[in-house]
Amino acid sequence: MLTRSRKNPLFLIGIFAALAWLGGCASLPQYVPVEPPQLSVDQQARVGELVANKLIQMLGGPYYDRLLAADLNRLVSRQGARPLTIAVADRTAAELYPLPGGRVVVSRGLLAGVHSRKELDSILDRAAQLADDIYRKPVSRSMAETTDQVLSAAGSVYDPDAAAIRLARLYAKQPCEQSCLTAVRESPVMTGRTESTALPASIRRLAGLRPGFELLASAREYEQRDDLGKAIAVYLQAAATTPDEPYILGALGLAYLRAEQLQPARLHLQKAVALQPDYYRTLMGLGYLSLQQGKYQQANEILADSVRLLAVAENLFLLAEAREKSGDTHGAMALYRLVAESDPYGKLGRSAAARLVPTAGAQ
Repeated sequence: MLTRSRKNPLFLIGIFAALAWLGGCASLPQYVPVEPPQLSVDQQARVGELVANKLIQMLGGPYYDRLLAADLNRLVSRQGARPLTIAVADRTAAELYPLPGGRVVVSRGLLAGVHSRKELDSILDRAAQLADDIYRKPVSRSMAETTDQVLSAAGSVYDPDAAAIRLARLYAKQPCEQSCLTAVRESPVMTGRTESTALPASIRRLAGLRPGFELLASAREYEQRDDLGKAIAVYLQAAATTPDEPYILGALGLAYLRAEQLQPARLHLQKAVALQPDYYRTLMGLGYLSLQQGKYQQANEILADSVRLLAVAENLFLLAEAREKSGDTHGAMALYRLVAESDPYGKLGRSAAARLVPTAGAQ
């Protein structure tokens, strides 16, 4: 089994690379300002929901904390004229992403750096304003065209270049960060609230997670230098310092998987998925494990869930393998074709194209 793993091109080029930000891999067209799309309230809400679902996957998956969600919902419900739907991404960088339809994605790292209720109120007020202004100012031509495509095409869950994914990548390139966040933190609360109340405990708690995530960053550096032994040791320290954080457990599980230590890999990936059941990367890792162990039906189910959350070349290739080994040649070839088309010059795309050659020759 381990020998087969080394020969699998995906083992080297897909899942077990450093956890790079997906959006950073896409090159963007030159910025050409045009008039914003004229969308109804319902259309803006639809675009915002579709984009948020894909964007949050690109940023590390949803951060699960019921108390935090309840506190944020209570606070944003007081926005009055600017209703806001807020989601938290499991991402350490301090970032805020305003989206159409009054939606905003904030990172765990942004909330961890909030020091007062006044600062939090200012951030939420400004976030609502930024989301409200999206279609009131000129946008890039690519943003306008892709927005129209999101509304006009149903798209396929298997398409890694679907309009909603491309639009999410464009928004991923436009976070409010650094100087933008400095201005937000220093701005007065725009709703005129003057009461002085304490910062919710669920948000104060996030600052205490920093030591574990600092260790996580160190572990990633070792992994990028191919020092897997040292990386795993530091990942374990991070998991012990900050228990039950799925982002850390998932990174540890994937590092074990890259080191071909399948039992601890499965243990930590399963824990990560139990805590964060809808993040495409950890599901992809579990699906790969099932595929390697010959559990093809299980691999099909897990990998289909991963693709549903965010279709990328890696999980599509794995799902194609699972279907091929389950006897679904037609379904496998359709997915290999998608990978070959989406990554024509990459190793994964060339591997997928090679799988299509026997079928093409038989026709």
